[in-house]
Amino acid sequence: MDTALSGQVALVTGSASGIGRATALMLAAAGARIALVDRDAAGLAAVAGDIGPNARTFEADLGDGGSLPGLVGSVLAAFGRIDILVNCAGITGISFTEPQSTTDFTDAQLDAVLGINLRAPFILTREVGRHMVARGGGGRIVNVSSSAAFRATGSPPIYAASKAGLNALTRTAAADLGPHGVNVNAVAPGATRTSMLADVDQYLEEMVKNGPLANLTQTVSEAEDVAAVIRFLCLPDSRQMTGQVLHTSAGLVV
Repeated sequence: MDTALSGQVALVTGSASGIGRATALMLAAAGARIALVDRDAAGLAAVAGDIGPNARTFEADLGDGGSLPGLVGSVLAAFGRIDILVNCAGITGISFTEPQSTTDFTDAQLDAVLGINLRAPFILTREVGRHMVARGGGGRIVNVSSSAAFRATGSPPIYAASKAGLNALTRTAAADLGPHGVNVNAVAPGATRTSMLADVDQYLEEMVKNGPLANLTQTVSEAEDVAAVIRFLCLPDSRQMTGQVLHTSAGLVV
C-alpha cells in the first residue's frame, strides 16, 4: 500500500472528471484524504464512491469568487487541514468547432473563462496559502495550465491568456510562499483526452500528428499521464522544485 501522502489532505478542483478525477484517484491511492470540488454533483459522487471513506464532496461553482473563502472554510471544517491544493478546474468558454479569434468573443465568455481559470485559482491560493502559512509545516500547490499559454495558434485567445496568467501566478506565489515551505508549480498539458476536447475527440489522433497541436511523439495524452506528474509534484521527491511549469504535452512545446 502506498503511504507517501498518508495524513495529508488534498483539495482538488474539477475532480468530477478528466485530469481532476485522475489526480484525485492517484493522490488517494498515495494515502491522502481528498476534498473533491466540482459543480457536477453526480460526477463528484461517482469519484467519491471510487475512493471510499477518505473522500468528501463539495459541490461548488468556481465562477462565483465570493463563495470560495467559504468553500475553503468548509473543507477545513471537515478535515482540519489542507496540505495540497490542485487547481485543475478549467473551461475554454468557446467550442473548438466554432470560429474564434481576438475579435470573435463576448464579454460573457471573457468573464466566465477568466473567472474559473484564473480568478478562482488566485482566490483559492490566497485562502489555502494563508492556512498553510498559519499552520506551518509547508504544503504543495499545483496549477493545471496548458500548452496554449505558449502558442500563438490553435487555441482560443481568452483561454490561452488565462493559462498564461496562471503561469505568472505560479511563479509569484512560489516566491511569496517559498519561505514558508510551500512549493507552487504547474503542469502544462497538450492535447489530452478529456471532456474539454469532446468536440474534437474523433480528430485527436490526427491533430497530434499534423497542424498546430502536433507533438514529437504523435500521441494523445490521457488524463492519467498528466495526473502522474501532478502526483509527483505533491510528493517529497519534488521538494526542490518550485515556481516551475512542467510541460506534459509530449513535446508539443519544447
